[in-house]
Amino acid sequence: MAHNNTPNFTAQRELSRPDYNRQSEHSCAALRLLEHLRGAAHEGVTPSTAELQDERVYGLRPVNRIGDLIRGKHNHTRYDIERIDCPHGVCRWRLHEPAHPGYPKSKSQSVLPLSSPKADWYEREHGHRPVTQIQADDLPLFKQS
Repeated sequence: MAHNNTPNFTAQRELSRPDYNRQSEHSCAALRLLEHLRGAAHEGVTPSTAELQDERVYGLRPVNRIGDLIRGKHNHTRYDIERIDCPHGVCRWRLHEPAHPGYPKSKSQSVLPLSSPKADWYEREHGHRPVTQIQADDLPLFKQS
C-alpha cells in the first residue's frame, strides 16, 4: 500500500494563497450585497436568489451572506431582510429600512411585543383606570364667549 503524502485540497489552497482570509471576503461580499439590496429597495425591485448568484459578486451562496446580515454577524447590526416565497421555488429578498417596529437592532436587544394582553403597571398596582369624561366646556377651543 502506497502512502499518500499530498496534502488535502484545503491545505493546498491555503499554501497557494497565504494572504487569503475567508472572513474578510465574506464581510466584503455582505457589504456589497447590503448596498445592492438598499438600491433594489429604493427602486422597488426584489431580487431573486438566482439573480444574486448570476451576478457572481456576492460569493457562491449569497443566501448565506443574507443570513449573516440578518443575524448581525457583519457589523453587529441586524438587518430586517424579508424572504418572499414565489411560485416554482423562487425566493425573492426585500430589505426594510427602517426596520419593522420591534425588530431587534443588536444581538443583545430583545423583541418587545407591540400589544400586550397583560395590564400595564398602573392597572397592576391600582386596578382599573378611572374613567373621566371631558366635557366640551372644559376645552378652551369650545368655550362659549
